[in-house]
Amino acid sequence: MKPQRAQWFAITHASELLTGAGLRLNDGRHPKEEDLGRIVDGALVYEVIRVGKKKVPGKVLWVGATRDLPKRFRDSRRTLNLKNKKILIPGLVDCHTHLVFSGDRSEEFSRRCGGESYESIAASGGGIVTTVQSTRNASERELLALAIARVRESMSFGVRTLEIKSGYGLDEDSEIKQLRVIRKLQLRFPELKIQSTFLGAHAVPQGRDRSKYVGEILEQILPRVAREKLADAVDVFVDRGYFDAEDARRILSQAKSAGLLCKIHADELSNTESAALAAELGALSADHLLQVSENGIRSLARSQTTAVLLPGTAFYLKAQHAPARKLLDAGVRVAISTDFNPGTCVTLNLPAVMTIAALYLEMTRAEIFCSVTYSAARALGFHSQRGTLEKGLDAAFAIFPVRRFEELYYRFAWSA
Repeated sequence: MKPQRAQWFAITHASELLTGAGLRLNDGRHPKEEDLGRIVDGALVYEVIRVGKKKVPGKVLWVGATRDLPKRFRDSRRTLNLKNKKILIPGLVDCHTHLVFSGDRSEEFSRRCGGESYESIAASGGGIVTTVQSTRNASERELLALAIARVRESMSFGVRTLEIKSGYGLDEDSEIKQLRVIRKLQLRFPELKIQSTFLGAHAVPQGRDRSKYVGEILEQILPRVAREKLADAVDVFVDRGYFDAEDARRILSQAKSAGLLCKIHADELSNTESAALAAELGALSADHLLQVSENGIRSLARSQTTAVLLPGTAFYLKAQHAPARKLLDAGVRVAISTDFNPGTCVTLNLPAVMTIAALYLEMTRAEIFCSVTYSAARALGFHSQRGTLEKGLDAAFAIFPVRRFEELYYRFAWSA
């Protein structure tokens, strides 16, 4: 439905407003305090557009200190006064989630807490197989209802841009079902920007030969996904026991030919040099990177590929964290995300993941801010319009009931 233009609206007296404008100038590399564009007692003016029955933010019209607000925008009837008690920042970007699925694996979690490994549980018939079966059995309506609740929860934590992957169908009809749910979410939540990612190569279906399944992806599923315009991007899990570099080359080359963006789940369980592969293929992102090599780090630093780190997953699995400091110091653009999924990180609380990044990845305030705003938008290819608050860009903002940005992750696992 075509949006209709409407009036402007203003937000004034934010205790601090962070534009992030300097992050864009440096393309998210080596973030510094001065890049945050901190404005004390800040104000933002944006247009409001109507999409169907909803009024949603359009573009930023003006940003600056409240005292400098132009006279034409001084109308109390169109103004929200934050009374210097709340912050105003770019809406958070959760750039790696598996939000559409059915079922839970809480029993499996208790087994892991008792000492069993994730790989051992998967080998005994648990893990992703459990979620795949439940997701295949669920109707599209059931999956949509579950996903709507999760999207709303994500938004409650300030997320305004969201990536959602398929990957729990692992056959043509079920993968298509997941992607159709994501498309319905895109229509239902015009206030969000949602990227749909086809992750048919998430795992080899139980009882299937890998090469034959890759053939099915190439010959049947991916062409249908492209034909029905159900995805914006394609992802491949390259790791020990999953898919190899040649599988990724074939799948992602075909995806590119179909006009789709590319990503790789890289170097998570073992080093497969898939970070270097992602850089070579010009992928938007290389995600996980717990086992990334020095060569992989150098390759990412020389490329336009964003490193997406998922510290909540390492925390949840009690695994070694990705070498964030090495990546950042080498000049790699780094984003962080929740990796929300039913097996290895069951949270949509991106600020809580920011806490883990601060404590265990030793990331600075500027690096954390950049990782959930500009760099995360860059990991989705949305950076030309999102990730910072600047005139002419999307007014994708979030207001939080704290006085300074760092309180978001200082207050661990706060409830919205």
